[in-house]
Amino acid sequence: MKRTLDYTFTTNYADHRQNIHSFWERINGHRNERFFDSFYAGNPAGESYLGLCYDGERLVGQENYIPQDVACAGTLYRSAMGVNTLVDPDYRLFHGVFGKLCRLTTDELEQKVDLLFAYANEESKKYYLKYFNWKITAKVGVYKKITNASGLNAESVLSFVKPGRRHADLSLNLVSRFSPEQLDPVLERYRRASKHAYFHKTAAFLNWKFLGNLHYQTTGYQIMAGDRVCGYCVTYDTGSERKILDIIVEGDDPELFRKAISHLARLASEQGIQRLVIYATPDAWYEPLLRKMVFLKRWDIDFLTHAFTDNLPDKGWVVHCGDFDMF
Repeated sequence: MKRTLDYTFTTNYADHRQNIHSFWERINGHRNERFFDSFYAGNPAGESYLGLCYDGERLVGQENYIPQDVACAGTLYRSAMGVNTLVDPDYRLFHGVFGKLCRLTTDELEQKVDLLFAYANEESKKYYLKYFNWKITAKVGVYKKITNASGLNAESVLSFVKPGRRHADLSLNLVSRFSPEQLDPVLERYRRASKHAYFHKTAAFLNWKFLGNLHYQTTGYQIMAGDRVCGYCVTYDTGSERKILDIIVEGDDPELFRKAISHLARLASEQGIQRLVIYATPDAWYEPLLRKMVFLKRWDIDFLTHAFTDNLPDKGWVVHCGDFDMF
């Protein structure tokens, strides 16, 4: 029997928090409160956008978005990342919950943001592309560098090719919080000078999304050229791999970038990490440098977008691992 369902769009996470947590537990068999509280509350870029479907008091569908700024050619644009799209299996047929949620959030967000983006699974991706005018804007490559040998194989041999090392004129200062006074001027200069499209962050946003995250235990570094702050980096360890979630060096300086990555590779080797991982689009300015530093491309991830403005490009994007909702 087809039910009468209620659809709502809201930014009030607190009012729906328990229903979202219970819904996730009902579908996935476990609660994930730290994840939702980390990503849905306290965002300095704005409150999360929630597209929700209720059957009475029971949450049976959601399509949610997290706001984040995009910069292109020095101009800031508003964007939102699609996260945690979920429909109760009992409501996937006959009710059209997923399609109605997509239409609801798209209509509401058209007046609020310039761009929607997502990293959808294969099932959702087909619907976004076919019915809702999304497109694959970039193939984000996953690159890995061997930092510790693990047995006698061809891959392990590469750990001896261009191994990481420290540099006297560049250091990575470990921080528990990024300093707005020190880092924000660097990020503003970077935004004004940058020609490509990328996800712009402030120190406050970096602290919220990464260093203050309750679900993911990340590590932050301010990159120093002598006594001058010239960028930042955030990493996250998962098993035997260390992912570079985000990195910026002032002026997209190839030598600063090379030295910072070399230092990170050295740290990974010393700490028993087997692989250093970084993401790059084909148009990323640093992608050729990765190949020179013996990073091997393993696979691609589709970066999906739906633009409400013609001012954002189809090419020339820089997308990092930390621009995803799950690292």
